[in-house]
Amino acid sequence: MILLTGATGKTGGAVAESLAKLGVPFRAIVRDQNKAAGLKSLGAELAVGDLSDRAFLDQALEGITKAFLVLPNVEDQEAMEAQFVDACAAKGDIHLAYLSSMESIPGCTTTVTKMHVRIEEHIRKSGLSYTMIRPTFFMQLFIGSAAKIKETGNIVMPTADGTVVPTDIRDVGDVIAKVLTEDGHEGQSYDITGPELLTLGEVAARFSKVLGKEIKHISPPMSAYSDVLRKVGFPEWRVEAVTGELGGIAAGMIDHKTDLMDEMLGRPTRKIDDFVADYAHLFK
Repeated sequence: MILLTGATGKTGGAVAESLAKLGVPFRAIVRDQNKAAGLKSLGAELAVGDLSDRAFLDQALEGITKAFLVLPNVEDQEAMEAQFVDACAAKGDIHLAYLSSMESIPGCTTTVTKMHVRIEEHIRKSGLSYTMIRPTFFMQLFIGSAAKIKETGNIVMPTADGTVVPTDIRDVGDVIAKVLTEDGHEGQSYDITGPELLTLGEVAARFSKVLGKEIKHISPPMSAYSDVLRKVGFPEWRVEAVTGELGGIAAGMIDHKTDLMDEMLGRPTRKIDDFVADYAHLFK
């Protein structure tokens, strides 16, 4: 049996949909059963409880042979991820797929990437069979600001002329489903990206082309962007995490792409044009 964390979120949800398409049964950890209607429709077995509760984790891991770990960026994320790893290790024969990021390498400087590096190392030392899944810059980030893009015609991110590799979560979900249902991925770290290295200005031009309306990239000063995050209620640790990632992009942190995802899936992965066309109703 496969266990998913984060299944009501974007990445975990994409993995759940990919497993359901393959007809593979899975168990999903959810904190609120009322938010799991979509998972129920996919045939998921639900384990309702809190990831911070070790006794609950031990119960949820009963009968599990493969698990996928992804958590939202919260203040105690590292502690909860480490406890999940420890719970898997205590069970023994579990293969753990962990969602890290391509930018998480020794010497990285942002809050999130440093945390990923530490958890990757914790997994390697745990004795578990593992696969590190290391994507970058999800296209679905634009969905969160779709209303503003629709209203103003602007993509507002303080990334200057730094490049990103827009990567579709649906493709990533398919890759993770392969890792969870096939042998041969043990001990691997997969840096997976979309097919194009682009500035946000070039991304905006693709939006314009597909939507038939002008979309611009606006890169405000980081201090002004931080103030906006605080005004909408972001706690200080989260402001630091978000601005650290965006500042890293502006400084050239994301500077290459890989073809690995195309090779693993045996098909071309989605371009930003495909994403915009699929979700055009949100932006027009």
